[in-house]
Amino acid sequence: MAIVVTFGFAVLSRAADLQSRAFELGLWPVSHLVDSPGFFSVVVAFLAGIVGIVSLTEARGSALLGVFISVTTIPAASDIAVSPAFADWDQARGSLIQLLLNVVVLVVVGVLTLRVQRWMWSRAAGRAARSGPRRGRGLGPAVPRAPSRTPRRTLSRGAFG
Repeated sequence: MAIVVTFGFAVLSRAADLQSRAFELGLWPVSHLVDSPGFFSVVVAFLAGIVGIVSLTEARGSALLGVFISVTTIPAASDIAVSPAFADWDQARGSLIQLLLNVVVLVVVGVLTLRVQRWMWSRAAGRAARSGPRRGRGLGPAVPRAPSRTPRRTLSRGAFG
């Protein structure tokens, strides 16, 4: 949907002659970075996949996750929309390849990260089961605490009034 809306906006911008002279001449330095996937494209998608899965499995809604996902998908998707509006089909094709590469790497690395996490968690659970119940955090036998003589206040019993 976003690609369609961006394409429509690019067509209207071109029809109203709102683009810069450099853009008309085909000088799109940022777009040329997007439409030519390379080693660093894979590195960014790889890191985004790891950060994304770790953030999800550790229940940490991280802004970094959004940044990594945005960096890997939004530029390529927007270039897929803008390039055809300016009849640059090679650039649109390169951006499509970039987007597909990023999505595939994100998914593959995410699945691999989940497998590694599961393996690590199962090893930790097995180690904990073999060692038995822990007492007092390794400082000797746990000593029970004596019950407190002062009653606990709760919100239902008027802690504020």
